[in-house]
Amino acid sequence: MPPASASGASKRPRSAARKRNAADTKTRILDAAEALFIEQGFVATSLRAITSRAGVNLAAAHYHFGSKEGLLGAAFHRRVEPLNATRLEALDALLAEGHPPDARELMRAFLEPLAGVDPESPMPRLVGRLFGEPDAVARPLLEREFSEVAARFFAALREALPDQSPEVIRWRFYFVVGAMIHLLAFDKPPVPLEPPVDPADGIEQLIDFAVNGLDPHAESVRDV
Repeated sequence: MPPASASGASKRPRSAARKRNAADTKTRILDAAEALFIEQGFVATSLRAITSRAGVNLAAAHYHFGSKEGLLGAAFHRRVEPLNATRLEALDALLAEGHPPDARELMRAFLEPLAGVDPESPMPRLVGRLFGEPDAVARPLLEREFSEVAARFFAALREALPDQSPEVIRWRFYFVVGAMIHLLAFDKPPVPLEPPVDPADGIEQLIDFAVNGLDPHAESVRDV
């Protein structure tokens, strides 16, 4: 074989190693940024603090993410994209059944994927922290990550609730999202209540709450 062929073969392993190293660097930066954003918030976290925790230089962070805003966006997307994908898959499955889904089916498709989030995942704390950031930081990111999901579920809710005005549905869906964020931050009521509640029941309670808020005439299918 010509020498060039051997040379080409030797370059491929080096290229693969560089890609692995780059992916590892990106992951270390994301992990460090995520931890600091949760601990201190976006505004109080410097890019230098992130790179110091990750063990990389500032140039690496700028190369992979462009800016601290770009890094926050990447960290947030990494955590919420799988959740949103699951929601849209569940919605597509409902719509493929050939009849308009009702409010309970829609709220289950929207909220039940939360039950599949790894208990050790930092996603709930990252989402909760983002909602405490200044509007100029949080709103563009939330719109980018959730606009498709919100629009599609809102459209389906309008079909499911033809007697409700779009304005009412929009407000009530907004309140459902607020309750969901609260559950992410606190897996049980922060004020002790008697009898004590089971945190594992939180998603089902939230689904009931959402359905009753969106459609007060809906029949309950659970004993609550």
